[in-house]
Amino acid sequence: MREKFYYFLFILTFGLLSCQSDRWEIPADQFTVKREWKRFDQDLYRLTNKEVDTAKWNQLESNYPRFLPLYTQGIMRFGTPKQVKTVEQFQDFVNDTDIASLIEDVSEAYPKESLQAEKFNLDQAFSRFKYFFPERTVPAVYTFLSALTYHTVVDDSLLGIGLDMYLGKEYSVYPKAGIPKYKFKHFEQKYLVADAMRAWVVSEFPLKGGGNLLEQMIYHGKVAYLLRALLPNKSEHVLVTYTEKEYDWCLNNEAEIWFHFVDMNLLHNRENHQLRKYLGEAPFIAGFPEGSPGRVGQWLGYQIVKDFMEQKQKLSLQELMNIDNADLILQESNYKPKRP
Repeated sequence: MREKFYYFLFILTFGLLSCQSDRWEIPADQFTVKREWKRFDQDLYRLTNKEVDTAKWNQLESNYPRFLPLYTQGIMRFGTPKQVKTVEQFQDFVNDTDIASLIEDVSEAYPKESLQAEKFNLDQAFSRFKYFFPERTVPAVYTFLSALTYHTVVDDSLLGIGLDMYLGKEYSVYPKAGIPKYKFKHFEQKYLVADAMRAWVVSEFPLKGGGNLLEQMIYHGKVAYLLRALLPNKSEHVLVTYTEKEYDWCLNNEAEIWFHFVDMNLLHNRENHQLRKYLGEAPFIAGFPEGSPGRVGQWLGYQIVKDFMEQKQKLSLQELMNIDNADLILQESNYKPKRP
């Protein structure tokens, strides 16, 4: 009898886990999104150490009628493609020794036929996005070189991915460029797809107003939860741009994190320095145990939203993203780790 009970319990548990993992799966025939995927970085490589004459420039304009203006004006700040000074600055750019070396490093790390897995994963994610949000836009995707400035850029129906920000934590140029060392560990290829999807989700569902700490925590938590539904095969630490060690630290210190916010009456705080401290990038959080990563407020918001959605099995992703009441989400999540 006892064996049968344990067997039943195993089946029940497995069934519940299966239901959770399948909650956001979509029908196979809905995986239809095939995004335009253009390697602007490869064209930069072909132009390196060459004269950018009128013919070459006109070809770039023809190949990238929407992305080139974003690149020259919005990303690199050269000016519009129609300005003579823009062409001159662009030529100086691709012929600069350091930039040419960076372009070559990107080309070696991501040759022409690379990134097929990333393209497939983005197509799958955008298929899910279109299924859950049929009225929303799905962008064309461009890879580019940002001169170590941007991981991603978004503009209307365009999503750009700066491949020079995914050359690995050991890439020797990052420290020379003055980028803080604690950020290097997140400059890995495995974060590329999640970063791209996060950029698009944030552009489609922007944070409304400034908000207090709890409101911003819940906002980031909803974004992370949506990424979890769009990228079900990605590890949770990747979805929130943590290393496994950083994510495990948060799990192991969850109660301490939560009661720090409660005991310090931080949840409804609107002071900018407090928002930056708990939501922004940082090597650690002052006042927390050793090993704390930055952005613990965002991580905590994700845990609350996960618990909320566990309580709301019939709630859709669209309904979740439309909820503006952070206090309601916290209250109905029943989130409360046990005090250590």
